[in-house]
Amino acid sequence: MARKALIHQVEARERRGRWFGALASLLSIALLMSGWVAFFSFLGVNSAYGSFEQIKDDWVPDTSEMALNLPDLSRVSRIYAHNGEWLADLHDGRNSEPVPYEDIPEVMVHAMLAAEDSDFFEHEGIDFSAILSAAIDNIVYDVTRGGSTITQQVVKNVFVGDEVSIRRKINEAFVAAELERRFPKERILEFYLNSVYFGAGAYGVKAAAAEFFDKDLEDLQIHEAAALAVQVRNPSLYNPRVRPEITLERRNQVIDEILENGWITEAQAQRAKRQPLGVVDTPIRRGPAEHVVAEVKKQLLYSDEFSFLGATYDDRKKAIFGCPADDTQCTGGGGLQIYTTIDLRLQNLANQVLQDWLPLLPYEENLAACAQLFPDFAEKEAYYRTYAETHSCRPTGAISMVENWTGAVRVMASGLPFEFNQFDLAIQGRRNTGSAAKPFGLVAALENGYTLGHHFPASSPMELQCPYACGPDGSIIWRVRGGSSSPALSLEAATYNSTNVVFAQLSLAVGPEKIVEVARRMGVTEADLEPVPSIVLGSSSVSTLEMASAYSNFATNGEHYDDYIIEKIIDHTGAVIYEHESEIRQVGDPAVFAAARRALLKVPTIGTGTRADIGRPAGGKTGTHQSYLDAWYVGFTPEFSTAVWVGYEAEQIPLRNVTIKGQRYAQVFGGTVPAPIWADFMKRVVEDLPVTDFPPDPPNIDQYITPPPAFVPVVVGLDQPAAELELAKAGLRAEVVQVPSLEPAGKVIAQSPEPGTQVRQGSAVTISVSTGETPRATVPNLLGLTFDEAVKVVQDLERTTGVKISLFQQPVTVEDASQVGRIVDMAPTPGTSVTGTTAITVYVGRRP
Repeated sequence: MARKALIHQVEARERRGRWFGALASLLSIALLMSGWVAFFSFLGVNSAYGSFEQIKDDWVPDTSEMALNLPDLSRVSRIYAHNGEWLADLHDGRNSEPVPYEDIPEVMVHAMLAAEDSDFFEHEGIDFSAILSAAIDNIVYDVTRGGSTITQQVVKNVFVGDEVSIRRKINEAFVAAELERRFPKERILEFYLNSVYFGAGAYGVKAAAAEFFDKDLEDLQIHEAAALAVQVRNPSLYNPRVRPEITLERRNQVIDEILENGWITEAQAQRAKRQPLGVVDTPIRRGPAEHVVAEVKKQLLYSDEFSFLGATYDDRKKAIFGCPADDTQCTGGGGLQIYTTIDLRLQNLANQVLQDWLPLLPYEENLAACAQLFPDFAEKEAYYRTYAETHSCRPTGAISMVENWTGAVRVMASGLPFEFNQFDLAIQGRRNTGSAAKPFGLVAALENGYTLGHHFPASSPMELQCPYACGPDGSIIWRVRGGSSSPALSLEAATYNSTNVVFAQLSLAVGPEKIVEVARRMGVTEADLEPVPSIVLGSSSVSTLEMASAYSNFATNGEHYDDYIIEKIIDHTGAVIYEHESEIRQVGDPAVFAAARRALLKVPTIGTGTRADIGRPAGGKTGTHQSYLDAWYVGFTPEFSTAVWVGYEAEQIPLRNVTIKGQRYAQVFGGTVPAPIWADFMKRVVEDLPVTDFPPDPPNIDQYITPPPAFVPVVVGLDQPAAELELAKAGLRAEVVQVPSLEPAGKVIAQSPEPGTQVRQGSAVTISVSTGETPRATVPNLLGLTFDEAVKVVQDLERTTGVKISLFQQPVTVEDASQVGRIVDMAPTPGTSVTGTTAITVYVGRRP
């Protein structure tokens, strides 16, 4: 075939410019007549040479000045996972995948030539024999068929259009001749095979092979190639899915024509005709990560990061999706290979974990759940029947995971399948984070002079005064619940125990604006963060992706990499036109994040998230909406940071009295469901990874850990609760000793250390609290002690018993030098029972 084409090109140069153009014009005119008889009548009436020349001058185009360039074809773009697995095809209704001529199998070329233009490699753009044959069929058999060559079809589709007129047909003939003068036959045929429409949105042979036979182009058999060739003439008439009988009949005719041209043997032809049509149903290529694909498309179309794709929305759309199927003037576009950061294995794993814990119910079960969930179900049953088709009436969830040291989004899993609900819970679903926001307050506190060792009052409920209206009633009083049995807690303990009252005090101390600034700096850039005191308790709504990105700072000592999902884009020529480059930002003092990590590492071991313990280095934080509307666990390992959210997808409904994985929950907390979901997922993520640790603590970490100094306040004379509160305000702990005393019950009658003593916050101060009973004590044995030692013993006895003891000393001469300065006698004697107020006299030895 190639040799035949070469000979053709050599001969063509000798014949160009001859008389055939004018004749072609007249023949073209004839094709537009209602019948071929009209054509021959036309020749008789207009046989004069002058008439012929006039037609030629008026209607024959000057092709020498025409810009006849075969346009760039629109192409399908594709999205891939990190490791190259297919995620989605992108096109705008025109499914087109151009391939080089040499990659098109001969079986497909032969089928198309047999069906459309078997003399393609012989004629020079116009096939006179075909035109004559078509004319005879019209006249003799009353069968209407065209005589256009493949080249003429290309010219009609690309250059002159399909207007039904004599002038257009003349133009088509001359342009076809000129096109063959400028381009090799193979180039014209390549363009045709890649651009012709087969139906069902498939343009070109490769797309058609996939659409109708779900095959790669090179795998087509004779009968399949012939069936595709049939469809080109009239995709609606020869639609194999709608009219299989006439398509099969015409397919077999094409097979016979392939045989007549000597391209296959008789045996091959007979075998091919015995095959069924074999067309598959419309392939539904549902990708494995359709929510991810939706996010990729959104970023490509709207993000400034990808402005190089086009200055306007339409420009970008064409660059990504190619041309719309109904825009015949549009050329080029598409053909992009878009590689994402998604790890498809882990993405599938996340989806499976969510389905294991929070499966989507079948419709009838979901409807029954709606009946239980909504009190007005009986009144609005018709509404809820429709609602249940696209909304889940049981809790669902979302999981997002980023790679700490790159920002690459490895998982973005929404708990509901895309075909059920297109809303992406992982990135679009912003929900109240609850206490998962406390680490932002922790960082803000450490940056503003506080340490993990700072102690705060922790009783609940606690009324705090705001500088502006902050209470639900519009007052400046903020009443906070969620304290501790201890009157004071360290900031570290308040973090892993998730103590609301401590973080409420912090929010007012450092300011909510500072907490917002920290969250923004750490990676929460899209959410609407309102600078109100309750922000530290999770009053703002954030996506799981942003929370995962923000928590990565605790694994990296504050080296932040912005999360991203598009890794690389390659155009249809193979050129890399975009490649993500991660930029490192140090978002704070590394020691601040290392110190915060110490507290967060205790959450899954001794704190509120023990069900998230995976047996290797990991930290995190639970989060529960105050009305149980949302539940979170956000955690990190040295490699990844992962956020898990659980809640109702469409409504803000409390997570109360729900059954999840066979267990009934009166209320869902961050530590009861999201935490074990996180552990279930992360154990499998890291199971094949070596155990690693976090980066070392910076040398200045002590300044963020060491408890600050405190001075012991005076608490003697106060009631026990008042004394404990006073000590808590100073960051000190009270150790209470109950002692009988004539003082009123509950009154502090002694303390140790003494008031004014400097200690570290968190230190214990022992307070003796009266029981209101008559104090009783047994006189201690002071014999052999020095007087100073005896004083200390008596003071301890007073503190522990409440008895008031006056100690007196009397000197007495002793012979034994070892008794000098020692108590040799006392009254009353040791073991004597005393009450109330008493005196003890001791006799201290002296030299003669």
